[in-house]
Amino acid sequence: MSSFQKRYSRSSGNSKSKKSKKPYYRKQSNFAAFKPGISGVFVSCAKNKEDLCIRECYDLFDAYADLIYKPDDSIDVVDEDEANKKIGDDIESTIAKELAQMKRPHTSRRFASIQTGTDCVVFIKTNHPVVPVQLVHYILTDLNNTKQKKTRFCKRLVPITQTCYTNINDIKKLAEEVLHPHFYTQEEDQKQRIKYAIIPNIRNNNKVNRMELIQQIASAVGDYHIVNLDKPDLVIIVEIFKVLNFLFNFST
Repeated sequence: MSSFQKRYSRSSGNSKSKKSKKPYYRKQSNFAAFKPGISGVFVSCAKNKEDLCIRECYDLFDAYADLIYKPDDSIDVVDEDEANKKIGDDIESTIAKELAQMKRPHTSRRFASIQTGTDCVVFIKTNHPVVPVQLVHYILTDLNNTKQKKTRFCKRLVPITQTCYTNINDIKKLAEEVLHPHFYTQEEDQKQRIKYAIIPNIRNNNKVNRMELIQQIASAVGDYHIVNLDKPDLVIIVEIFKVLNFLFNFST
């Protein structure tokens, strides 16, 4: 059984048997750990299923991250073992990597949950080398290709490129930083007008005006590119959640 199948089988088992385990959701770091400058994935789930959702996210994300990145990318890697690996050593090598990852300090691991203080929403913080947009895109592409559902409790995945506080100045500054590589990396003589759409989602916050938010994001993109809500080349999703703003850019 592959590493992916083992993780999937653990999170797809009988949910009743997991009630005796220590809850992940309520034992994680408090809301103060939710701060600007972090990246991760927002995950929605059914009420009172947050613990199971987080455990499932750990298994799911780790399995796919192993396919995208080197298992030990976040720490120093010695290539000698990989170069000398023999066919008969696959099992021993896999076990050794699993044990090495378990022994790594918590801060060096690829994923960590942070409490949102809201029912039905969990947040999985990502660490280097994981790129949230890349990870979620890979998961959804695999789901589309295989038609095989690999989750029971996770409903929607929203990758978060970076966070900031919910004031217009910080939002615009972050928008310029995140969006610039997607809109302004072409050579002048090859520059094409990109069609884009802005989708703001505001939850548990009454301080941000929706239209003002859209206008500020559009100003960060600039007048050269074109708004197209029907068939955009790029979709800019802005998640406003409590005191933090979550900005995500993804090509369609």
